[in-house]
This record gives sequence, structure tokens and C-alpha cells, in this order.
Amino acid sequence: MTDHKPEISVLPNANADQATIVDRDRDFDLSEKRPDEAQLVSAYAHLTTAETIRKFWRLYFVGFAVSVSGVYLGYTLTLPGSIVANQGFVNQFGTIRDATGALALDAQYVGAWNGSNFGSQVLFQLLSPFTANLFGIRFNMYCFTSLIVLAIILEIVAKQWYVYLIAKIVAGFAAGFIGTSVMTYISEITMPKMRGSHLSAFALFFAIGQVASAVGLEVLQNTNPLDYRRAFYSEFAILGIWLPILLLLPESPIWLYKKGKHDKAKRSLRKLIGNVDGYDWEHEYAVMSQEVEHSLAETAKSAKLGWVACFKGTNLRRTLISTIPFSMQNFVGGPLMFNGAYFFSLVGLSNAFTANLIILCVLMGGVLTSFYLVDRVGRRPLLLVGGTLMALFNFAVGGIGLHKITSSLGGLMVACCALWTAAYSISVAPIGWLAIVELSTPMLRAQTAGIAAVLQSLNGVIFNYTVPLMLSDQYAGWGAKIGFFFGPLAVLFTILVWFTVPETKGRTYGELDELFERRVPAWKFKTTKTSVQEVTQLEAGFQP
Repeated sequence: MTDHKPEISVLPNANADQATIVDRDRDFDLSEKRPDEAQLVSAYAHLTTAETIRKFWRLYFVGFAVSVSGVYLGYTLTLPGSIVANQGFVNQFGTIRDATGALALDAQYVGAWNGSNFGSQVLFQLLSPFTANLFGIRFNMYCFTSLIVLAIILEIVAKQWYVYLIAKIVAGFAAGFIGTSVMTYISEITMPKMRGSHLSAFALFFAIGQVASAVGLEVLQNTNPLDYRRAFYSEFAILGIWLPILLLLPESPIWLYKKGKHDKAKRSLRKLIGNVDGYDWEHEYAVMSQEVEHSLAETAKSAKLGWVACFKGTNLRRTLISTIPFSMQNFVGGPLMFNGAYFFSLVGLSNAFTANLIILCVLMGGVLTSFYLVDRVGRRPLLLVGGTLMALFNFAVGGIGLHKITSSLGGLMVACCALWTAAYSISVAPIGWLAIVELSTPMLRAQTAGIAAVLQSLNGVIFNYTVPLMLSDQYAGWGAKIGFFFGPLAVLFTILVWFTVPETKGRTYGELDELFERRVPAWKFKTTKTSVQEVTQLEAGFQP
């Protein structure tokens, strides 16, 4: 293999909807489309995924380093929810007596803690695209990091349920910045053939954070369960992993380009990529510029309308589709399975924290497996298979709930929940965020991420508030029979995915723009040839 950059072939553009430019000696202007316009292609577009990673190992490492924020978020956002099954916590915040006369948490308070966390995300999910656009992607990273610290302090000092509620609200504010900080940053710095594993890495590190929190609570349960604040102190240790990475990150070169800061954008690109033999910085920067400018041209008129642009033309389809896998996380049973400690304690399992640890370990293993599957199998097949399996295991959990929970049935329930988690972890867990950044219009990515996250948070408010009420004998008392509620919802969303969510594996944002502009049906995305593919074939010496 050679690092020599091939001459750029000029392919007449037969599609009038695709605007491309190759003249680097003048300003880009893609608002006028001409039949002789041509597609700039990266000199590395022909590399396989493995070859791309080997050559651009530094960029690959940076993408994974940014994903380490998932450990910080997974730990600090999960632990405060799981600790509700801890006896010391119950002693502090319990306000009612259960059927046996023991002190217990009011399920309505548990629902309020869970629901308010999602509800408070909405405000900052709406605000975060504006702050990202004005101050940069890194600014939003600093925001969620600082807000999590404030939430930890409130958790430690809380002695009344409503102070703990404030802590959950602040944590929700922090979560509102995730989509327009970490996920947007990763999507903008990565290369197409790295994108799947980079974005899946965030889900993996988030799962690692969740497992670490479960381990911490299990250790606390087996040592000094009444001293629950020890768990909150441990959250500061996780901050020490993420903070040094944040301090060393450069700003996104795409954000700098959009702000007209070209020198800074090029410096950022050099810092991210490092020394690569034969790398033509000017050409590759022009390739990046063309994709950004193409998207800008396609949304120039509607972008003047701000958020309304997300609901105009092909943007409407892309906005709606990008929200489906993310919202699917709640509708297939996420609020049930990831309140595992509370769920298992209510249905009568004596080892609720151990069962919760098993579930989260399966989640981490599944997300790790998704690294391979997302880029090998593709996004769409994983969503379809995962959705089907989650529906089946939801029904299985509901069936178990029809019987008195014995030790053997409790073990079977944990097994079904673990299998549900495995299906979740290779489908909607990594692809939920991935779909937002891949399927949204690039120039409207921050707005679309905000909209998708708001929709997910709104239905999250409903589910996370009502699930404790559905489970608890204080209210509906469904227990494990709640599986019959989530099973049909999983079936409906799997059908919705079939008709709406396309395959994006290996596609550049320019190719995705073209496919959406041509209104290609979701089930035909994988097999439809784009102009970029035709150019690449010509340069490689093949006939299109």
C-alpha cells in the first residue's frame, strides 16, 4: 500500500440535487448547482476499517479517550438511582411502613426522583445546542462535568427527600448536555469507518461506569450498608479519570470551520491526527470543507428558521427517524430493567444488588460485543433482531410474574432480564446515540440531537415516574407482570424500525445527504450506489 494521494477524478454530476466543488482557489459556493460539479474524495476512502485504524491510530485513540466520559456519566448517573434499595438510604429517606411494618420509601418519591431527573434534562437539551453553537463543543463538556460535581455535593448533604430531589434535577441538567457535547464531538472528529466503534465506545464506557457503581453498592451492602454516603464519596474518584482528558482535548475542527476560524481548525485537525506519512493536509481539509459546505447549502434557506428547519423537507424525515432508536430505549423496557435493584427488591429477591450487578455486567459485555457487530452486521439488522428478542423476554418476565416468586423462579427472572439486557446492549444501547449523529442533517445535528434527546426525556419522565408506581404494592402492584406492558410496546417499535430506520454503515455524511435527498426507502439504503462510491471506483481503476 502506498501513501501517495491519487489524482482526483472528475465525475460529471448527473444528480442535480448534489452540489460539489473542486476549485480550491476560490470560496466555496454550493448554492448554485451545475452539471459539471465534481465530488472531492479523501485519499483514504478506499482503506478498510482495520487499515484506517492502523494509519490513523492517534485519532482512533482520541475518539476512545473522549468516550471515557461515559464512565464518569455512567457511574454518577446510575449510582443515585440504584442506591434506593440500600437499607441505610431507606432509613434516611423512608416515610411509610410496608405490609410487614418495616420502614420503606414512598414509591411516589422514587418516581419523582426518577422522573424529575429526565424532566430536568429537557430544559438543558433545548439550551445546549445554542451554547454549543455559540461557545463550542468543549464548553458543553465543561458544563456537564461541573453540574455532576454539584449534584454529588447535594447527594452527600441531603437529609430530606426533597433535597435529594434537587440533586437528581441538577444531575438531569448535566445529562442534558451529553448529546451536544460528547456525542457531537466524537461524530465530528472521527472518520466514517471509525464512527461506529467510536460512538459505540461511549455506550461501553457508560456501561463500565454502571457496572462500577453496582460493584460499589454490592461492596457497601456486604460491609457497612447503613453508611450509604460512602457510595456518593466514591463519585469524586471517577471525576479524576475524566477531567485530565477533558483538559487536553482541542476544539472540534468542524465547529471551528463553521465559525470561520480556519487556522485554528487546521491546528485542531493536526493535533487530532498527528503525523501521518503522505497526508495531504490541504486536500483533506478541502474534503471536510466540502461536506460541511454541501450540508450548509442544502439547509441554507431553512436554517434561517432555526429549529423549524428540522421539520422542513428531507430534514423532517431525518429528524423523526433519528429519534426512533433513542426513544426505543424507554419503550422496550429500559426504565424497568435499569431500575433493577428497586425492581428486584420489590418482587421479593433477597439479593437485589447481586442481581443488578449481573444485569449490568451483561450490559457491559453486550456493548463490547456491539463494537464488532455495529460495523460488521450494521445498525438496522441489530435493531430489528434486538427489538424482537426484547419483546420476547418482556413477555417471559410477565409470565413469571403470574406465579409466586420462589428461589428458582427468581433465578429464572434474573436470567430473562439478563437475556433482555444482552439484546438491548447490542441494539438500542449503542445505536440510540449513533442514530442521532448519523441520521440527522449535519448542519442541524446539534438541533436534531436536542430534539431527539428532549423526546426521549419526555417519554422518560412518564416511564420513570410511573414504573415505580406500577411495580409497588402501594399503588398498582403489578410487580413482574409489568412485562406484559412493555412486551407489546417493543413489538410496535420493532415494526416501526423496519419501515423507517435505514442502514448507515460505512456511509459518509455526504452520502447520507444524497440518499435522503433522493428519498431512498429505508430498506434500500444499503444497496443503493452513491456518487461518492462511483468516484472511488473510478479512482481505484474500476468501472462504475
